Amino acid sequence: MNFSKLKLLGAFCLIALSGCVATVKVISPETVAEIRAQEVDSVARLSLEGQAYYEADPFKKSGPQYCSIAINLAYRGEFRQAIQEASKALFLGEQYGNEYVLGLAKRDIALTYSLAGKLKRAETFAEQALDHMSRVYRTSYKGQQRLLRARALTYKVRGDIRLRLGYPDKAIADFEAALKDASDSTLRRSWIPRIKASLGNAYLAKGETVAAKRLFQELRETVSLEVRPLIDRGLADIALREKRYGDAAILFERLATDYADVAYHRIWALDGLARARVQIGDPDSAINAYLEAIASAEKMRAIFRSEEFKAGFFADIQNIFDRAVTLLMDHKRTEEALEVSERSRARAFLDMVRDRVVSAHGDQAFTDSAGKVYSLAALKKLVPQGFALVEFHVMPERTYAWTIRSSGIQATTIDIGQERLADLVDDYWATIASRLPQSSRSGRQLHQLLVEPLGLDENEGVIIIPHGVLHYLPFHALPGPKGYLIESRVVSYAPSISVLANLLENEDPGKESLIAFGNPDLGLPVFDLPNAQKEVENIKTLFPQTQTFFRKNATKSNLLSKAPGKNVVHIAAHAEIDQLDPLHSVIRMARTKEGPGDIKAYEIYGINLTKTKLVILSACDTAFGRVSRGDEIWGFTRTFLSAGARALIVSLWPVEDRATMQLMSQFYDEWRNKPMAQSLRAAQLKLLRDDKTSHPFYWAPFILVGDWR
Repeated sequence: MNFSKLKLLGAFCLIALSGCVATVKVISPETVAEIRAQEVDSVARLSLEGQAYYEADPFKKSGPQYCSIAINLAYRGEFRQAIQEASKALFLGEQYGNEYVLGLAKRDIALTYSLAGKLKRAETFAEQALDHMSRVYRTSYKGQQRLLRARALTYKVRGDIRLRLGYPDKAIADFEAALKDASDSTLRRSWIPRIKASLGNAYLAKGETVAAKRLFQELRETVSLEVRPLIDRGLADIALREKRYGDAAILFERLATDYADVAYHRIWALDGLARARVQIGDPDSAINAYLEAIASAEKMRAIFRSEEFKAGFFADIQNIFDRAVTLLMDHKRTEEALEVSERSRARAFLDMVRDRVVSAHGDQAFTDSAGKVYSLAALKKLVPQGFALVEFHVMPERTYAWTIRSSGIQATTIDIGQERLADLVDDYWATIASRLPQSSRSGRQLHQLLVEPLGLDENEGVIIIPHGVLHYLPFHALPGPKGYLIESRVVSYAPSISVLANLLENEDPGKESLIAFGNPDLGLPVFDLPNAQKEVENIKTLFPQTQTFFRKNATKSNLLSKAPGKNVVHIAAHAEIDQLDPLHSVIRMARTKEGPGDIKAYEIYGINLTKTKLVILSACDTAFGRVSRGDEIWGFTRTFLSAGARALIVSLWPVEDRATMQLMSQFYDEWRNKPMAQSLRAAQLKLLRDDKTSHPFYWAPFILVGDWR
């Protein structure tokens, strides 16, 4: 797909909202495209989407009612749905000029972004919410109380965001403003200690341990049993900050004992105990505490706990895994460190999908075997001769890499941390996606940092297990002294070693049958992909059994009902990745009488793809999704693998449809007598050696994820 079409991709947004086409007012594609071209989730776009969702809602509600629903969804981790409900309130507030409703809507959008980790975006909406509320004047007593209550909670939301952003002074000012409004309002009594707890946490972040201690001690005498463990944790953290490591160890150990039956509180008590024992000089006991904390974390499916966020204690469970990996690596316990890294990835899968979706087999997604962690002895047996498996783990100050061969494991520490690495990857990705000639400069630097220290053998195939921002990096397109990495070796990818091991254990289903979808009719000529249709026509004769669907027949229902049992599933269409909630990412299938044909990522769990050897998503950005803090890209990659597919070919950036047609045709031709990874490499090398498509933008967007054979 070319960039002019990419820019207009959003024009389909309004008419593509599920179930609402019949009732949505007609808005010109040009208007919607212009809004989509603005920053993602801008106020203008959210208001337009809110209008569509509101008019499609058979049970119309008031703005405050939609906001109440949005808060509950946000605390359950249903971020995209929370934004949708809040956007309905936003539309109503704008339609009637109601500053109060606008303030509520933007506060709840801010809260949702905060929970999702989009902090700068959250801060912007929180500031706008307070601006709206400052323009509200209520003449009645009840109206004033509602306004003060809403403003107090909004100050707390902004204060919590600013605290997480590292601005404790600004956070303290917000919490004090919240308490002032709360003292004059009918704010529920349970909220005041939560605001004070956030204030104490801000004092602690600023280093004012005396003020924090005084506030936590006062709170401990008055708060409910539900909040008290968080206050006790704050007091133990103060002991650590004051370098009273023995006292801290006692306090955390007591917490671990008192809340032994509450996994959530036990996690943080054990984490604090480990940190205290490190300072005391007892690393073995610290490691044991970390491993106990991790075991507790694995029992708890949900990352998001409303009490945690309401009280302002924003610790991240992934930090426990990171600290454990660092401590194990520092003490040369390499294989244990790798196992903990793997467990963090499996835990992320279990947490992210939780109980939101059900697999085609009726199992909850969090019981999927893709979340199983394999022993290292078993993993080494799965690595074939001539291949190396490389797993990365990105830390704030450094990056670890484990190179696994059938002969053993080698650990490498790379002196580059998360922030600097993100800058380099962003620069390299942007220069490739924009077809700029200087892409090789940042690429060479990344090759020098990430590839050369690994000591790969000449022509040795490599399977990359990325971490964090490295999920966005096309390793195969990194230029080194002897050309691009793909020129010297086969390169493939996997979400984790354990996921790969699970895929390799399954029986090879072969490649006898193909189902392919090309150029779905989306109702507007701007979205037509004629080369995508040619792409499917070129491959349909290569399989003994073939079903192909074009234009109006390339529907969601045909994909969902006919893909099970097929060995190869090929989809050449538009896609849009939802960065806020990747399970709401969509592939744009043909419109029907019932409305748009969007298939959302979470719906893929309902397809039984256990007979599928390969899924190809020949569309823009299909590998993208949000990288969870426990790692892993959450989008189509995870859902197709969890549905049973053994491998995927997906894209890392917007693709050019003619080059994609050439690449795919060449891949299938090569796949007649070569393994998948070698076939994709051969296709990419052919485009690389053509002057018209030699830039990585054309040949490098697609990666093979999963079984490379």
